[in-house]
Order: sequence, then structure tokens, then C-alpha cells
Amino acid sequence: MQLLSVNVAKKQKVAYGEREIETGIFKQAVASPVRVMPDHIEGDEIADLKNHGGFSKAVYAYGYQHYDYWQQELNRAALPYGSFGENLTISLLDEDEIHIGDTFQLGDAVLCVTQPRVPCFKLGIKFELNKMPRLFSNSLRTGLYLSVIETGDVSIGDRFELIQRQQNSVSIKDLFKAYFHTEKEQAKPILEQALQVEALSPEWRAQIEKYLAV
Repeated sequence: MQLLSVNVAKKQKVAYGEREIETGIFKQAVASPVRVMPDHIEGDEIADLKNHGGFSKAVYAYGYQHYDYWQQELNRAALPYGSFGENLTISLLDEDEIHIGDTFQLGDAVLCVTQPRVPCFKLGIKFELNKMPRLFSNSLRTGLYLSVIETGDVSIGDRFELIQRQQNSVSIKDLFKAYFHTEKEQAKPILEQALQVEALSPEWRAQIEKYLAV
């Protein structure tokens, strides 16, 4: 797995119905090296700190292998790096194989997987397609959020290398599918297992605990 692009954005206001909202989803590729900070990537601005950014979601990564799927699904020409709002475009990022708590080395930085990405309406704004969040969710091609264990510089071409596999965890795909696309009783063992992994983001931990308590 290799880093193909680092993508950042400044916050900007865009029209949403009859009002304006602020978003940082319009990422663009930048020259490297770029510094990975404890709660964001250098040069990137987060508009919605409740749902993006912060220590448990400092970096969002997406697999470039999914781009071909989306070009065909959406009947689009070649999509530029950063199209899905990701900070890191990785050559191959398999949600089936990567687990909550897995730790990766990228350049000088060390990163830990904390949760899948949950699409919001701003993805629909980005693609000018209201149904895009639903398509994204149904595809299970979610990408993943990472916390920063060690800050450092990352450069295009750096290897995204697994350095520690989290034992007794759940994959990104299985967790997302269990929570959003599976009947509760069938999903329960997977969700309960995810709660045992310390690296699970506080946001997802709270959501799962609330869901299971009902």
C-alpha cells in the first residue's frame, strides 16, 4: 500500500437549499511532505468539528482502488485525488482486511484505525447528487478514520505499512455493515466485539452502546 496523494482544503461556504453552509470537503492534492498533526493534517481546515477531525478522526484515508468503481457507478470521467474528501489517497485500502485498532506507519507518522467513515449530506453536495450518501453507504466502500499515535511528515510514495494487527477486533467493513445494514440480533456479536477494542472512536462507542441498550 502506497500513499498516492495528500489532500487538504480550506473551509468554504456553499449553497445548500435556501441557506449557506460551511464545508471542508473540497479537498485538493498538495505537494508533499506534509506534517501530520495530533488532530489534523497541516493545511487542512475542518468546518464541522462535531463530525469530522479531532483526535479520534484526525486523518481520513480512502483507497484509490475504489475510484474505478465510482467512475462506472456515477458515469463520471476520471476523478481527481481527494474526490471523496479524503486526506490520504492510498493505492489499496481494503475495508475487509483492515481492523479497528490496526496500527500503520506512514512516513514519519504512526496512525491507528478508529472507525469507518459515515457519509453525510455534504458528500451529496460535493458530487451534486443528493443520493450520493446512500450510494456510498450501500457500497461499503467507506474508507477509514485514523488517530495519530506519532506525529511526523508524510510524502507521496511513502508506504502505508501495517506494523501491528489488533487482535480480536472487527474489520471496517464488518463493523459498518453490522451497524447500518444488518438486523440487530445478527449484528449484536460484531458490535459487542467492537466495544472491546480500546482504539474504537468515542463517537462510535457511544453510538453502539446506545443502540445496544434499546
